[in-house]
Amino acid sequence: MSKGGKPQTSTQGQTTSIDPAARAAYLSNLDLARSTAGGLGVQQFAGFDPRYEAGEAALYEASMKPFGAEDIAAFQNPYEEQVVQQSLQDIERSRQMQALQDANRATAAKAFGGSRYGVQSALTNEAALQEAARTAGQLRSAGFGQAARLAQEARDINTRGFQNAMNLGLTRQQFAQLGLDAQRNLPLQRLAIEQSAMGAQPANLGSTSTSSQPTSKNVLTGALGGAAAGAQFGPWGALAGGVLGAFG
Repeated sequence: MSKGGKPQTSTQGQTTSIDPAARAAYLSNLDLARSTAGGLGVQQFAGFDPRYEAGEAALYEASMKPFGAEDIAAFQNPYEEQVVQQSLQDIERSRQMQALQDANRATAAKAFGGSRYGVQSALTNEAALQEAARTAGQLRSAGFGQAARLAQEARDINTRGFQNAMNLGLTRQQFAQLGLDAQRNLPLQRLAIEQSAMGAQPANLGSTSTSSQPTSKNVLTGALGGAAAGAQFGPWGALAGGVLGAFG
């Protein structure tokens, strides 16, 4: 009988075994992962495409060159001077015609050569000179402004062209980089297929396990029950029933 009536407990252990074939496959996959990691080469980077380098060099040169008279002169109208000269000739003819009209009026008034005629002639000449200067200035200013706008637009167009060349070069470089990455990642893709088949943990396929629930027995309770049952046969019956109840 257990002292104090404490139950006695017995427990069976649990055993687990893995299918040898599954274990071998897992270890093989682990070796493949190690081999793949150790065999990966240094990551390669695609170099700059010639289109990018040419566009970059041209853009840098254009950016470092100040915008000035040389750019504007390239877009000056080659016929501008002819236009100016023609306009000045027209003004001169107008002056001569006005001078002739002034002389005719003075002659008709019998004042030709007089002071009044001299003043009128001077005013006509002055007006012609002012008109000539104003016309020539306006024509040359307009020609310069137009040439400056054209030169600036041309520089902007060239800048966009250089940038387009650089973008094309970058696109080519990206395609080349994709090829290098694909070549390097091929072993990793093969390893991923192996791992997807095996899983992240060792497979439990074919494993067996055995277990049992713990069993317990209260000796005191059994002895008392046996003694009570055997008491109907007298003191010796109670004693025998207690012994049988404790170890039954």
